[in-house]
Formats: sequence, C-alpha cells, structure tokens
Amino acid sequence: MKGRIAILAVVALHLALLAYFAPPRVMFSNEPITTVDYSLHVVQVDRAVRAFHESGKLWGWDPLELAGQPAGMVEDLTSKGTELFVIALGGLGVPMGRAFNLFVLCVHLGLVAAAWGSARLFGLNPAETAVAMLSWVLLWFFDSFMHWSWWVGMISWSFACYASVLLVALLYRTLESRRRILYLPLALLAAALALVHPFAVFAVLVPCVALYARAFRGMSKSEHALLWMAAAFSASTALLWIGPPLRMRHYIGDIDTFFNTTLSYLFFDTFDLMRDGRETGWPVRTLVRTLCFVAAGVGLYRYRKRADRRGLPLGTLWLTSFAFAYLAAYVWIGRQFQPYRQIGVAALGAALLAAPVLTEVLSPGALRSYSRGAQIALALAVFAIAPRFVRTVMHYVPDLIPKQTVRTGLDLETSPLVGLDEPKPFAMRHTSAAPGHVKVRDWLLANHHGRGRIVVSEWMLGEYLVVATHLPILGGIPERNVPHVDANLFRRNPIGALPEAELARYFRDYAVGFVIISGDHGPLDARRQLLEPMVVLSGYRIYRVREEPSYFARGEGRVVEQRLNHLKVADASGGDVVLRFHWMETLGCRPGCRVEREAIPGDRVGFIRVPSAPQSFEIFQDYAK
Repeated sequence: MKGRIAILAVVALHLALLAYFAPPRVMFSNEPITTVDYSLHVVQVDRAVRAFHESGKLWGWDPLELAGQPAGMVEDLTSKGTELFVIALGGLGVPMGRAFNLFVLCVHLGLVAAAWGSARLFGLNPAETAVAMLSWVLLWFFDSFMHWSWWVGMISWSFACYASVLLVALLYRTLESRRRILYLPLALLAAALALVHPFAVFAVLVPCVALYARAFRGMSKSEHALLWMAAAFSASTALLWIGPPLRMRHYIGDIDTFFNTTLSYLFFDTFDLMRDGRETGWPVRTLVRTLCFVAAGVGLYRYRKRADRRGLPLGTLWLTSFAFAYLAAYVWIGRQFQPYRQIGVAALGAALLAAPVLTEVLSPGALRSYSRGAQIALALAVFAIAPRFVRTVMHYVPDLIPKQTVRTGLDLETSPLVGLDEPKPFAMRHTSAAPGHVKVRDWLLANHHGRGRIVVSEWMLGEYLVVATHLPILGGIPERNVPHVDANLFRRNPIGALPEAELARYFRDYAVGFVIISGDHGPLDARRQLLEPMVVLSGYRIYRVREEPSYFARGEGRVVEQRLNHLKVADASGGDVVLRFHWMETLGCRPGCRVEREAIPGDRVGFIRVPSAPQSFEIFQDYAK
C-alpha cells in the first residue's frame, strides 16, 4: 500500500514540475514552441504537412529557404514521427501549431508511464518501482543532458531514451513469460521507436540480441517467427522515409558537429564541469545521473552474484549505451550519430539497476540497523550532497534563487549561485515565439513588398520567419549538412565578414533585399555603402540592401509566386533564363520547357537554367522523376 501511494506521489510530482516547465498556456496554444531547435523542427513539420496535403508525400523542394533546398529528404529523418502525428491530428481539425505542441506534451507525459512499465516488466516491487520512477523524474528535469534534450528541441530523442528502456524491458518479459500476446505490443513499440528516432537502434541492439541469444534454444518455431515479424514490422517503418535520402544521398554531408564526447568528458561530467556546450549541452549538472551510475554498479554486481536473469538486459543496456556515449566519437562513423545522445539511455537504464539498491539502503529498517558510525557517515554524505542538489534545482528553477543585492555594476555581472563572473541562470522552459521575433515578423510582413530575400544572422529567428512569414529567407541553422547551405552568409563566415566586393556579389547572386543582424555590432553593420539602416526592433537591426535585388541572373521577368514545390515566372524574356534558385534533379518545367543546372562560383549546387524559356512558366517538384 505504501509503495502504491509513493507511486502516486511521484506522478503528482512529475505533473507539478511539468506544469512549471511546460506551461499549459504554451502547450495548448496554436503557436508552436520555437525554443532553439524547435524552430527548425517546426519548419520541417510545416513543409511535411504542406507536401502531404498536396501530393501525399513528406518531402519536396522549398524555394523559400536557402534559395531552394530539399525539404524532408535529408535533415528531418528524426522528425518523421512528429510529422505524422501532426498530420493525423490535422485530419481531426487540430491546428498545426497546437498539434506540434501536443506531441511534445505527450512525450513529457509518457515518461512516468514508461518508468512504471519498465520497472514492473523487470519485476521491481512497488517500493522499488516508486524509487525508479522518482529517479526518472529527477533525471528528466534536473539532469543536464535530459533537460537539455527536451528543452532545446531534441524531443524525439527524449522519447527514444525512455522508449528504448521500455522496449528492452518488454522483450525481457516477453521471452521470460513465453506469452505470445506480448509480441503485439512489442512490435508496436519497436515500430514507434524506429519511426520517431532511428538512432535508437544503437541503444537497443546489443541488449535485444543478448536476450534473443540467451532464449534462442528454448524458443519454439512460432516464437522465433513472431519475434522476427516484430523486427520486420519495426524495420518496415523506414519505407516511409528512406527513398528520398537514398535518392539524394549525394547531397548528404557529415553530421558530426554536436555530441561527440570522448573519455575526458566522463571526468568533466562527473564533476559538473563544462568543456564544450556543443558536445554536452549546457549547463553540466549530473548529480542524479552519477548517483544512479554508482548504485547501478552495485545493483549489477548483486544480479551477477545471484545469477539474476535481469542482469543481462539491464547490464548490456546500461554499459553499451555508456560506452557508446564516450567512445564512439573516436571513429568517423560513430561521430555521424552524435554518440553522447546515448548517455540519456544509459542514465535511465542505470536508474532501474539502482532502484533496488537505493530502496534497500535507504529504507527505514535499514537505516535503523546501521551502526552509529555508519549512520553518521550517511548523514555527512547527505549534508555534503544536498547543497549540490539544491543548486542544481535552483539552476533550472531560478525563481527559487534569493534576490541578489546589487550595490555596484559588478554585482550585475555575477550569479547568485556562484558569486563569480558567470551568466545568471534562466528558466529553461517551453515558450512560444519571443516578443522580438514577433516584432520582426510583423515589420517584414508590412514592409517587405516582395523585395528579394532576407539574410538573417540569428539562426533561430531565421527558422521562425520561414514559417511565420512565408517570405524567402537566407539563414537558419548554419551547421546544415547539405551543400545548399552555401547560400547562408554565416556559413561562409560566422560574422559575415566578407570583403566588400565579395559581399556585394553575394547580395547580387542571392537576390538579397534585406539583412537582419543581432548581437554585438560587427563588420556587416559597417557596410553602409551596401546597406541602408531601416529600423531597430528589440535589438534586431534591419537593413535594406541598396542595390535592387533580382531573381534573374540571365534574362528578365517576374517571379510571381514561390511556395513549396512551386515557382511561377511571368513576363520572361531574353531567350535562356537563369533563375537564382537552387537547381534540383527532381524539378520539372511547364509548359513545354525543361530545367538544367547552371554552375555558379562559390555554390556547390548551382542555379536553375530554363533554355528558350516561354513567357510564362512554372518550375515544380516532379514526383514522377
């Protein structure tokens, strides 16, 4: 009875924390979450929804971003589950923004259910289950990687972390109980996991193979068949997305920019030290994770000592994910899968190993049985750990931090958590569009008047504007792994510091009409011979390019419409027409015209050439090609 009450208390704690970090006014709004990477994922979902409604596909050609880029082919492989979820709710009349937010909310709510299910499937008693669930909730909100994942926008990987553990638990119970009915939820969960985030295969492969190898001889032919059918069903989800990436594989570059940790990061993680935020997220707060790892080591030793069959799946899940996180980056192929992601799976898996140990060690009966020396040592350990835990919580809930006394300007630069020159923490919560972003959007909608493309220095604002304005944007995340990113000024130079002649050529080649800069004033702000200041909105400085932009590198005419999969031209003249839009081999031209590639210096993709162009024509995504 006490265990069940504890479980309900953990659920209540999760919901209370969720209400703070994912405010209902945000989660049920029609405006999608746009914090950091979410701004990119909203673009991916928006393009998939539009492509699906037009053609039944999840991909296309997007002329509004980076002068034309493949949408839904390369960079959104881990967003397909989100896209299908939004499309399904859209069929029920739910607006896209709200449907996107509801996917995020469902991932949050699924955590405690997955924690309970995993613990019970591995045979933990109610008290141990409550401890495992509490560990998962604390990891979710107060472990730096787990919190970073769902806050920054890696929501599909956040789901994959706990769904991977649940899948291994379900396979363990299926093979141990020999209940054939369990193969159905096993197949459904494996398919959902593969669809939401294919990288999860690296977390579940070794423990699943180990479980199958152990059970192999004792399984009947029908059980082998059911298991392989479940695996095939899971793998078949790749058919929803694998075609376009294979077709466009020549566009795919390395994706090793983030989460490539090596063994040295194990030391940094253990002591809450941040070496490189790109590799671990920030800040680094690992108290709960470290506690779970230490207790998991004890738990695994006990399982092995008494030949407990749970030791194999839990041990391989924890240790292989842990090893992948810190060792895979030493090889090129490992870096392509951002191996540090696996630390989330390792932490949640370790929590299940740790739960029986922590339940036993910290039970009232055990505490009373300890010698006076052991009780004093435990009390000292708690007092030593408590400040670190409180500081961790306060970092994520800065409303709890006492108000700092400010006497001089120096006090404004320090953090009340450390008293050093460190940025003050801010609430890492889900939010809709920043007020400054909304102001920029409104100004552009009122003042753009079809005048070329817009260069945006802040990549999150760039992604937001793609969906919020449907205006042509040159910006977005500069680490894109497709050559179309050559159209991003800030991929060429992080602060846009090109020589004047080269910058003028860039503006001309990509038909730039406006430039939006934020942050410290830099070289671009000084290019007044090229840029005319227009307005400053919430720190965003908007400039008008003095030279009138043109989408025509050769010939003349008017671009009268550009939207996903479509580019319409009127009043074309001059024979061959070269449009300053990226060419793609799946593009068609009508009526009675064709698309060829025009090589452009400094751009690996090239532009669109239409030989002997008719007066009016349309470039379109030809799915028959």
